[in-house]
Amino acid sequence: MKAEDFNKHLLDNEYLTLYSDNQRHLICEPYSIKNLHIMANLLGIKHCWFHAKPYPHYDIPKRRIKEIQEQTQIISPRDIIQIIKTK
Repeated sequence: MKAEDFNKHLLDNEYLTLYSDNQRHLICEPYSIKNLHIMANLLGIKHCWFHAKPYPHYDIPKRRIKEIQEQTQIISPRDIIQIIKTK
């Protein structure tokens, strides 16, 4: 895998790009609730870390922050909300 693709996971011939911020929020693109749950399953994150409102996302468990952020592109909390709102 190329260095620029480190945060992409193949899913049904489509890539999920994973994003996190410095507040432990975790989302993916293409953004959808279904893809959020698939992303969590790929990363081994339990459903209890899912937040449906006001902006659906997963939180990164505290003890797994470094491990999971190494698999994501780190963006700002504002960018996370923008991705969610535009989908």
